[in-house]
Formats: sequence, structure tokens, C-alpha cells
Amino acid sequence: MKKPFCSFTVGVFLSLTFLVSGCSYTRKASLPENYKTIFVDTVKNKTELANLTIYVQGLEMMITNDIIKRLNEDGNLRVVQDRDSADLVLDSTLTRLEQEGTRFSNLESVDEYRLFPVMSVELRNGKTNEVIWQEPQFSGDAEYFVSQIKNLSRQEAAERAAKSLAKNLVARIVEDW
Repeated sequence: MKKPFCSFTVGVFLSLTFLVSGCSYTRKASLPENYKTIFVDTVKNKTELANLTIYVQGLEMMITNDIIKRLNEDGNLRVVQDRDSADLVLDSTLTRLEQEGTRFSNLESVDEYRLFPVMSVELRNGKTNEVIWQEPQFSGDAEYFVSQIKNLSRQEAAERAAKSLAKNLVARIVEDW
């Protein structure tokens, strides 16, 4: 008669091996040690007049506030109010606001749009003013419905797109070193 050693023991051994050897997930970023604070300048608006039909009033402030909120939630950098005392300085400019149809009705009218705020972003060393990285086409996105059944306003979509952009930007700031 064989002992029921194999399946139970192997299962326990594999489980312990995975626990000990580890999936070492950490929230600690790979930021250089000398970067502890960041100044986030207010997003400037340089969208073209052609975009005014889809522009959402106050979008640049929404984005600025969402970036600051996201940085505070992340906790790897402390947001400071004084540009001169910051280790890092984030400057950004809203350059475009685009939308595209993503879902259409039988009559070829648009039922759903995707909204894209696009920014030019520059992260600089606050002490030396040296550019650490820059992204001329950084964006976030959100969808909104315009059909009779589901109606999500462009304002709500802009708020979600600002949050998406902030999430992407903070990830870029704290993780890509």
C-alpha cells in the first residue's frame, strides 16, 4: 500500500517555496534617493481655437488638482508649494483636446465618444533646472455616451480623463527611472 505523501507534500512544498522566494511587490518607487519633493505648476492652456467646441471649462485646473491628489496618494514624493525648495519641478501645458467617435448607431450618428486631453510635460531637477525628461504628447482618456439610453456628459468625461492623465503621469514620474 502506497502512502498519500506525494500530492499533499508537493503541494505544501510548492506553496511555501512561492511564499518564501517571493512575489516581492512593493509600492516603493525607483526614484533616486535625492528626490523627495515636487512642485507641480498649474497646467497652462494652449489649446487651439478650433478645439473650443469640445473644450471643458476649468480642465487645466482639474488636471492640476488630480496630479497633486495622485502624488499625495502615491506617497513617494511630497508636494510642496514653493518652487525654489522643490527637488523636482513639473511643468505642463494642455496643447490639445481631441475626441473621436467610438460607437455609432445604425444611422451613422455617434453614440459614444472618447475624449483625449493631450499635454506637453517637462520634469526638471528643481536645484539645477536640468531637464530630466519631457513628453510632448502625454495624454489620458475617457469615454462618454451621447445616446438617449446612456448619457454621460462631456464634463464628466473630462473629469475622468483628467484622472486618467494624472494616474499615467504620476506613474511616469515615480516609476520610470
